[in-house]
Amino acid sequence: MRIAHLLVPALLVSGMAALAQAPTAPKKPAPTPKNFKLSGQATATVTIEIYTDYECPHCRKLYLETMPEIETKYVKTGKIQVLHRDFPLPGHQYSKLAARYANAAGQLGQYEKAVTQIFTTQADWSQNGNLDGAMAKVFAAGEMVKIKELVKNDAHLDDTVTADFEMGRKDALTETPTLMVVKGGKREKISGFMPPNILGSYLDQVIARK
Repeated sequence: MRIAHLLVPALLVSGMAALAQAPTAPKKPAPTPKNFKLSGQATATVTIEIYTDYECPHCRKLYLETMPEIETKYVKTGKIQVLHRDFPLPGHQYSKLAARYANAAGQLGQYEKAVTQIFTTQADWSQNGNLDGAMAKVFAAGEMVKIKELVKNDAHLDDTVTADFEMGRKDALTETPTLMVVKGGKREKISGFMPPNILGSYLDQVIARK
């Protein structure tokens, strides 16, 4: 019995020492945040960068009439990626605010839902800036609290807007909407509204290029 009493403390001390010396498992790196303004598969060889202003009626038409078909035929099938770029024009009073609401919803994983609603209700909120009322029609009360808090307090919501506007200046934008079709580092500009069949035909040609 005396030997057993001596062995137990010794085993405990030995076990604790072994634990102290055991290497700790390396921490997994934090996942890279997804760019919610980018959709499509990373393996796509063509990217469309779409510059829009939320108060622009032609941008609304492009987004609601052309892009759903492009999304179905080209984005979901892995042929292209689409990157939304904000280019609020100086003459539009509430366009930048609308971008803040869209980006706030994007932080919650609801970017496309917000963009669709903002364009759909353009005629309403563009009169008075009531983005709250427009968004509340499709977002739950709890989601609206989070979105409004981000719009009010998150200074970084404008970061992508600033970067997009600067990129638009480099692309020599003269109007919205403007599409930059990118393949192999080459950027081709398409200005103005394009119906889905014409844009689709053009994309087929670009995708087929070697």
